[in-house]
Amino acid sequence: MGEAVLKYFLHNGKEYEVNNFDIIYKELSPSIYEVIRLINGKPVFLEDHIERLNNSAKLLGVNYSADLNEMKRQIVHLANINNIQNYNVKIVVNNFNDPNVYLFFIKSIYPTEYDYENGVKTTLYKATRENPNAKVINSQLREKINNYLKENNLYEAILVNNNDEITEGSRSNIFFIKNNTLYTAPKEDVLVGITRIKVIEIAKNLGFEVVERKIKVDQINDFEACFLTGTSPKVLPISHIDDKAFDVKNTVLKKIMAEYDKKCHPSEM
Repeated sequence: MGEAVLKYFLHNGKEYEVNNFDIIYKELSPSIYEVIRLINGKPVFLEDHIERLNNSAKLLGVNYSADLNEMKRQIVHLANINNIQNYNVKIVVNNFNDPNVYLFFIKSIYPTEYDYENGVKTTLYKATRENPNAKVINSQLREKINNYLKENNLYEAILVNNNDEITEGSRSNIFFIKNNTLYTAPKEDVLVGITRIKVIEIAKNLGFEVVERKIKVDQINDFEACFLTGTSPKVLPISHIDDKAFDVKNTVLKKIMAEYDKKCHPSEM
């Protein structure tokens, strides 16, 4: 049944049972998408996600713009008919002349408490995404990376471009820490994640400097700690990039994790 899970999904606002997903869903290129996390039935940072969805359409030069209030209504409705409160919902839009708009729940696996305490293992992976600022589906690359991670029991692949520069995770952004300063790749080189934006805001509010610059592979030994950001992982410590170990108890990292969790709480949205 493709990616869709649970009982119902929406296509152009209409309800369908998930067992019809493969019949109705059209895998077309290009397709833009967003993955939004529901916490206690509420979509987290929805306005930011819809703004990025619309920006992806602009970057592709297509005439499409999602309406925030309508998207919120559909997501809440989808959660209600599936009787779900905490899950990831995916929005996919394609066929832009006569848009197909799909909303469906996807398999949602979140890091464990152990992962947050002890960090996760990652690897460097040579790959460059075309038009990195646009959130466009690349099923072939996604499947290739997923298989590699599964075979090697790793959480994430850290992408490295042709200049040996670290850009982002395959499904996340990455930050490094040294001397109370955060370092991350320039926004023009990555998909600017919603969590990434929030973490930069948090870090600056806490008085930490954030430097956006190109980071070479041979420079990772200079850093004390590093972490992933994303819809599912939130702020997740990295214990290893290949054989290089990092400090998962870093004070700056712990403060950012705590503040981000507060920001995610529905009462603070």
